[in-house]
Formats: sequence, structure tokens, C-alpha cells
Amino acid sequence: MDMHIMLFDDHKLFAKSLEIAMKGLVSKFETYTDTSKAIQILEIKQPDVILMDVHMGEVNGLEVARTILQRFPDQKLLFLSGYDLVEYCNQAIKMGARGFINKSVSIHDLIDQIQRVAAGAIIFPKHDSKVEALTEREKEILQLTAEGLKQQEVADRLYISRRTVNNHLQTINDKLGVHSTVAAIIRGIELGSVTLKSMK
Repeated sequence: MDMHIMLFDDHKLFAKSLEIAMKGLVSKFETYTDTSKAIQILEIKQPDVILMDVHMGEVNGLEVARTILQRFPDQKLLFLSGYDLVEYCNQAIKMGARGFINKSVSIHDLIDQIQRVAAGAIIFPKHDSKVEALTEREKEILQLTAEGLKQQEVADRLYISRRTVNNHLQTINDKLGVHSTVAAIIRGIELGSVTLKSMK
């Protein structure tokens, strides 16, 4: 397949394994474990498709991809991550990415989906559309709650009243279809609205 693919992933073993798997299947496959010079690299080289991880140590692949797509809006970029969560997919769609693929995919399916994206397709996993999206303030409150802050502490941090925090938490429960703050946090993690420290 005459195609130039570029992978940004800090997991060296995964990157090397994919590079070996892709050998002979595509004409050019490059891997980068450091995203600090992504823009400079792309100013020199224009790959057909970029594969981007989400969690790269302290680096947020979503932010890197957003910067790339602001600079190169026509670039075809796919996220390749073990965390194909609703929140991440929503962010990817908004920024103009062409798809989101879970790392558990087979090499043949990966090649197939890359080809489809190169041809103009947009590929995102199907999620439960019944879940109503949380607002930025609701995400903020749920995140702080997940970090262990009590309602009054959240209120003080955000300069709002405790009643307002409580009202937001009730709305969050309704939107996520749960009946407790603990269940809301768990659901928030599943959806990607709440970020665990260990996942950064």
C-alpha cells in the first residue's frame, strides 16, 4: 500500500511492534515517542495519516492533536488508544480528527480503517447516545469530587455556593442515570469525563 503513516506514541515497545507489523504493508511508517517537535516535523513531512496516542506520560495527546489540526486542518489524524472513552471521542470529533481506534484492534482491521480514513471516511466507535453530555462546569465539579473534595471545598474552590454544587451533583446524577455521587464518579471515569491521576 503506497501510504506514509506517522505514529506518535511514547510506548516504545508498542511503537516498535506496530512498525514491524506494518513493514511491507505500507510504503513508509515512522514512529515518534516524543511529541515536542511534532509541528516542526510536520512542516517538513506530510504523512497521509497520523496515528496519535492519548496518554503519553505527562503529555496529553488530545492537546497535541488539537495543535496539529489547528496548524494543519486538512491533516488526516486518527487516535490509536486503549481509552476509547466517550469524552475523548467527543473531543476528537470537535477538533476535526478523522477517527478513534482502540489499541486492541487487529493489524488487518487497523490497516483497513487507516485505508478508509485515507480515502475520506470518518471512523468513531459507537457509544451509548442516551447519556446526556455534561457541561464544562459539571465536569469540573465531578472531577474535584472524584479527587476527594467535599461539597463545601468544591464550592470554595469554584467561588460558588454549596447549594449550587449540590444542585449540579443532582443534575449530574440525572444525566448519567445514577443515584449517588460515587456511582456518578465511576460512570464519569468510564465516559472519560473524570481523569484518574494514574491515567495521565
